[in-house]
Amino acid sequence: MQGFEGYCRMKKPHLIRAAALGFVAFLIAAVVIADRGEGAKWWPFLDHIPYGDKFGHIGLFGTLGFLCNLAFPNRRATRLPDFITKTTLVLLVIVTLEELSQAFIPSRTLDLFDWLADLTGLLAGQTLALAVLNKLRAKS
Repeated sequence: MQGFEGYCRMKKPHLIRAAALGFVAFLIAAVVIADRGEGAKWWPFLDHIPYGDKFGHIGLFGTLGFLCNLAFPNRRATRLPDFITKTTLVLLVIVTLEELSQAFIPSRTLDLFDWLADLTGLLAGQTLALAVLNKLRAKS
């Protein structure tokens, strides 16, 4: 039950869940904006930063992985490798489906490197969340 004990000792777990769900809503809005082809109006600065798009993916999905793994901690699945939680696996499936859907949206481009940046962010966020949960568990 790695991390779960630490989560139970958090003073305001409902605030963490609200933050995670709020961030999910923000990401859904960003995907809708991008799907409509209006991304350049909302985040034009990304074109001026080398690899800005990829850093954006890492940051967004790192935050998603961090918040969701804090908000919904669980045991590691017995059939999964030790380095991935059930929460991250669910997020990975959703993110992969969203990335693949871009092949069918005229204003979007399916990009393997975007998906790899998403994966990097999710795993970094999970790693940080587990470290925080383990530190909380060790304090008690």
